[in-house]
Amino acid sequence: MATSGNFVLPVSETLQPLAENSIPFYRFNLLSRFSELEHIVFTRQGGVSLPPFASLNVSYDTGDETWRVRENLHRIRNATDCSSFIYARQSHSSNLVVLSQYPHFDPRVNYPLHGKDGFFSHLPGLLMMIKVADCQAIVLYDPTKKVAGIIHAGWRGSVKNIVGKAIQLMVAQYNSKPSDIIAGVGPSLGPCCSEFRNWQEGLPAKFSRFQVASNHFDFWAITQLQLIEAGVMRENIEISGLCTKCHPEVFYSYRGEGKTGRFAVAIGIKD
Repeated sequence: MATSGNFVLPVSETLQPLAENSIPFYRFNLLSRFSELEHIVFTRQGGVSLPPFASLNVSYDTGDETWRVRENLHRIRNATDCSSFIYARQSHSSNLVVLSQYPHFDPRVNYPLHGKDGFFSHLPGLLMMIKVADCQAIVLYDPTKKVAGIIHAGWRGSVKNIVGKAIQLMVAQYNSKPSDIIAGVGPSLGPCCSEFRNWQEGLPAKFSRFQVASNHFDFWAITQLQLIEAGVMRENIEISGLCTKCHPEVFYSYRGEGKTGRFAVAIGIKD
């Protein structure tokens, strides 16, 4: 186990365990090379929510108290080097949004955006956040064009190839070269726990090559292949290798807990 401050975090072959203001988090090794980039994989630790949402829950849709979620979001923003903040009510879609202006929203409104599952921006100081509890949060960065992005990919997003669409968007909107893009796949449901009993109905036949056991699929490998097919270099892809269901003391897991919270993964260009 790797120790970070007063917290004990599971070991990842790629993620660096760190802590700030009593909030433990991880960073990707590949992305940490870029001093202008802020990116953080938070855990469920360091917040004010009570069980079963203990403690850094960032979702208003779980049944948690609103003021506790707002305080948790405030702590997350203060743990970063970004002054502006954006997130959405996610919908397992492949809807992506380019943020060319700094968002302004009423702090009394829970969600500034709805039905969005990915953000992209070149604006300095804008932190873009995704909420997960088994789904993949995938961070993307083009260090040549100085463009950051983040997407939410559950199994539905994988079926819709939201990863490929995200790379296509960066090419179309920012003239990015896929070979320049760095990708990080956060803690999520691993092949050990990705069980789909009715997979014949919900998953395409081409996913069958990623079946690793009876009804179990390797969605980390699926994401890696989709990134490579979109033009991202294998050596530019970093997968955390941490299964959320296997580490419920550190990450929320809907599969493992049912009624639970959502942890945050965020990225942005620093102020």
